[in-house]
Amino acid sequence: MPTLYLIEQNTYLRKSGDRLLLCKKSVQGKGRPAHTDEIILDLPCADVSHVMLFGNIQVTTQALQELLEHEIELAIFSYSGRLLGQLTPPCTKNIELRIAQFERYKDEKFKLNLARSIVMAKLHNATEMVRQHRKNHPETISSAEADELAAYIEQSQTAKSFETLRGIEGAGSACYFKLFGSMLIPPWQFNKRSRRPPQDPANAVLSFGYVIVGAEIQAMLDGIGFDPYLGFYHTLKYGRPSLALDLLEAFRHPLIDRLALNLFNRNQLSEADFMKPAKGGIYLATEGKRVFFKEYEKMLGQFVAATDVADRDTGFRADFQQQVRSLQKAILEGKPFQPFSLKSS
Repeated sequence: MPTLYLIEQNTYLRKSGDRLLLCKKSVQGKGRPAHTDEIILDLPCADVSHVMLFGNIQVTTQALQELLEHEIELAIFSYSGRLLGQLTPPCTKNIELRIAQFERYKDEKFKLNLARSIVMAKLHNATEMVRQHRKNHPETISSAEADELAAYIEQSQTAKSFETLRGIEGAGSACYFKLFGSMLIPPWQFNKRSRRPPQDPANAVLSFGYVIVGAEIQAMLDGIGFDPYLGFYHTLKYGRPSLALDLLEAFRHPLIDRLALNLFNRNQLSEADFMKPAKGGIYLATEGKRVFFKEYEKMLGQFVAATDVADRDTGFRADFQQQVRSLQKAILEGKPFQPFSLKSS
């Protein structure tokens, strides 16, 4: 079932029977009754798995109740894309999984092994992104630069502490993002990773995309019974879904970074698709979000060859679920955790 993205400002979501209606209020003072409000979208609840709302969009109490009755999670974002909170159906009764998660969190050996797997997958996928780009554009990235990035994978495999592992991940990410700008076609530029706030269009798309994928993964963790705030690699911080961030790492580069390159290099975005608020930073505007989500849903349905998962379904969204299930088996059954990893080129 699809995710419903609500980005049209000054609209409201209501229900009619078992259907969700996105409406825009009619112009006042024209003698038009309220029931003539324009219906922008009308679809059955059964066709929706998740709702993501951005900015100034109202939701009626009846619509909220309908979402909860159909076990549809609502994620609420600021207009710029900052996750403000989520309305989640009653927590699953899988208390055994949460107890096991807490017990595994106290197992330092388990935590470090899992963290190594997460970082290795992230660095491997970053390296594959660079190597795949270099196959078609060898003039933009040298073999030495690609090999330098790849060296961090082996280093992460032998890290003996979290401090060392985080240092390796940080150095590897810095190396990757030095090369990311070489994959963009002018006039678009990328000099360094910037966040809170993003300082250029490329960073705006990356930050926005990472938040969206993180919210999807968090919803899956909620649904299966995990505590999404208790992670194994990312440290605990009040209000931060550390476990969702753990599972996000493997998808940053092969999904969101690739999506960003598609949008910019295929001229699907223009400067007009971004806004610069007075408080600073650069963010996707409404039309930019439409373009983003169209490409995002397209990419979620694409099959990308991955390693070590013989029974995987097609599409990234299935890969999100596969990774959540793999973590569940690692915690409950002691099986090796299998993060999403691109096949080596």
